[in-house]
Amino acid sequence: MSAIFGLVRVDGDRLPSQALEGMRSALADHGGDGGGIWALAGAGLGQQLKFVTPEDRFERQPLVSPDGLRVLVSDGRIDNRPELSGELSLPARAGPDSAFILAAYERWGTDCGKHLVGSFSFAIWDAGLKRLLLARSPFGAKPTFFHQFAGFFAFATMPRALFTLPGVPRRLCLENVADGLILVPPEPGTSLFQDIRSLEPGHVLTVDRRGRQERAFWRPELRHELRLRRDEEYVEAFTERFDRVVADHLRSLSPVGVLMSGGLDSTSVAATAAPQLARRGERLAAFTAAPRDGYREPGAPDWLVDEAPLASTVAARYENIDLSVIRAEGLFFLDGLDRFFDAAEMPYESPAGRVWYEGIMAEAQRRGIRVLLSGKCGNWTVSWNGAGLVRSLVGTGRWAAAWRETRVLASTSRVRPAAGALVRGGLISQLPFRVQLAIARRRNGDDPLLASDAWWAPLSPIHPEFARAQGVAERSRARACDHWFRRRLDTPERRCDQLVHVQRLAGINGACQALYATDIRDPTADTRVAEYCLSLPEEQYRRAGVSRWLIRRAMAGRLPAEILASPRRGIDTADWFERLSGARVRVFDTLHLLEQSQTASAVLDLPRMRRLAEQMDQPASDPVQKMMDYRHVLERGLMMGRFLCWFEGSRDS
Repeated sequence: MSAIFGLVRVDGDRLPSQALEGMRSALADHGGDGGGIWALAGAGLGQQLKFVTPEDRFERQPLVSPDGLRVLVSDGRIDNRPELSGELSLPARAGPDSAFILAAYERWGTDCGKHLVGSFSFAIWDAGLKRLLLARSPFGAKPTFFHQFAGFFAFATMPRALFTLPGVPRRLCLENVADGLILVPPEPGTSLFQDIRSLEPGHVLTVDRRGRQERAFWRPELRHELRLRRDEEYVEAFTERFDRVVADHLRSLSPVGVLMSGGLDSTSVAATAAPQLARRGERLAAFTAAPRDGYREPGAPDWLVDEAPLASTVAARYENIDLSVIRAEGLFFLDGLDRFFDAAEMPYESPAGRVWYEGIMAEAQRRGIRVLLSGKCGNWTVSWNGAGLVRSLVGTGRWAAAWRETRVLASTSRVRPAAGALVRGGLISQLPFRVQLAIARRRNGDDPLLASDAWWAPLSPIHPEFARAQGVAERSRARACDHWFRRRLDTPERRCDQLVHVQRLAGINGACQALYATDIRDPTADTRVAEYCLSLPEEQYRRAGVSRWLIRRAMAGRLPAEILASPRRGIDTADWFERLSGARVRVFDTLHLLEQSQTASAVLDLPRMRRLAEQMDQPASDPVQKMMDYRHVLERGLMMGRFLCWFEGSRDS
């Protein structure tokens, strides 16, 4: 759990004096246990280290090769040490992870990333070749930002280290601000800052006198499905792999915790980790976010409002799980935002959830826990719901099976009739996206939003003029994100894209590391788990109307029946509106602050946000509409507005 930074002069051999020290100072909150700076002949690399794994105690970075020609700085964890030890002649259990990375580079060169498994980002300066190499693992690693200017190339874990360098501009990328406000994924490799780029997950970048080159070193093989003889073999192969992955994620000097809801993903991680820790005589701290005690969401009988009771059934099953329910009483998501922005340099993705997330981080820090497991990406891997089953069956000519599954779906949900569901899920979903959108517009011709370029209006706080000026309609259409009829996540390719997109938000985890010295690890987003889950036939995820079939079978002996059979989905931060309406004074004070900001006034539809704030006391007949108005428009608008004010230098009083 570290931060890395560096500066290379690509057309000379002298670096600006004190440049590296300034970068190091900007990342001081990421270190404290080790690290340092190396500089020679036009190149300088640095690291800030915090001990997390037992192997971190052996780190001496920057790491220089015995011949002095190669220098490495790294952040992260290498999980396939046992497999690499024989090939690289290194001991599997002793020594730092950085030694494996440097040895892998010396063995495989710029292809070294594809041989490493884990969560990592690293930089290597090869003096013999006058070449800098940057690499970032597909999942789990914090971002690596970079900027090239005036013969220099600079990189750092966080943008603020780059802004310490003379000549590096600190300007917002308004296109990405606009895209974020309408929930369109950013252009790959960009950031919220103009001319500050981000290394894509699973990519390697090289810089030398010939220029800069970037390419992917990881992309799963998605053209061929894994076919086994029996259904049970899929489960056996999954559990063997998942057990190994969870074990690798348990490497820690401190006690380990888990972010545990009442759903299948995080409870599966907990139910797998707890027995492994018990065999080592260790305990597992589980943290569950919940609304205030006794809270009930009116008009939402199918929603799981408080996940603490379900989470407690897992804790009751394993004697070494210590459950803490975090209700974050009296806190509001606007509290302490400047401190968060200072660390993250980006808005919080889901504003209302911040009080619980940081509440858990603070409690973990208080108890000396530096590793927290999660199941954030499980929806696209271990607990995929099989939404592409009908499409898959039709695409392979299995019409009878497709009809059976569609009839079951129609009888157990609100999908009516079955024939229409078969056409939509099996036939239309095979067509190009443009054709699908045209059919949707023809079928819903009376919907003004489908006929309008401003499809984002119901769920975005963006100012209409700013949206037009930034060309969001054209970019969203080019990325197949028109209206709510976005490309469905019903193929392995699209699930993989979603997994990668989630990694682009890793700056929030970087902020938590800096603020709370906490390393967030997600076994459901490990490359070994992702590759396996993306290779399976859809019928392993849905069968006879039972969704998430793989994880339900795999966890049948590990999770309580209440969780395995629960049909309800949990509501993230269920009492969000109660907190929002209870902080009316704070909301109006913030709106007043935003109205004084020229940037916020241009970017956000502040009159609409103010109207919503003034109408908070009026009863809402539709809970979905209330969520769109207040969570998507008002709360997200307040979060982005406060970020814009922070960027301009205005801090909340």
